[in-house]
Amino acid sequence: MMTLRRFRDGDAPTLWALNALPNTGATADPTVPLPLPPGDRPPAGFPDLADVRAGFLEAGGEFLVIELDSHLVGMGGIRPDEHGRANVLRVRVHPATRRRGIGRALMGALEQRAWDLGLRTMFLDTATNQPEAMAFYEALHYEEIGRETRPEWTWTLVYYAKSL
Repeated sequence: MMTLRRFRDGDAPTLWALNALPNTGATADPTVPLPLPPGDRPPAGFPDLADVRAGFLEAGGEFLVIELDSHLVGMGGIRPDEHGRANVLRVRVHPATRRRGIGRALMGALEQRAWDLGLRTMFLDTATNQPEAMAFYEALHYEEIGRETRPEWTWTLVYYAKSL
């Protein structure tokens, strides 16, 4: 049974572990163990995951998780940005549960929450080394609005937006 709900403080260690799973290449991988061992510290480079309440909820946004049979298998948040858009961040779905509608349910709930908060545009980015993610967002009617590359990157960052 799938349950979508708001983040709770006790979710953080499992979300840290979910964030650390690979998100490139063939992403649907049923061999990844479903019960994730909790992370012992926030992931480096993700200060908003170190304090989800401050990084999302108290910043005027939302952070949702999805449970499947009592296991956290999905997460994602929105936060208003300086342009009045809902900036979509930290969307992750456990590799063993991908292609089951979890990401679609999560994004639908985040879009509804953005609407409820008065935000009318969703904004996100992904990268060319994540073609499955690009195809996922495009299937949800997100439109590519730009790209960015840097000499130190082996990929290109792709920006998407969607009007609600």
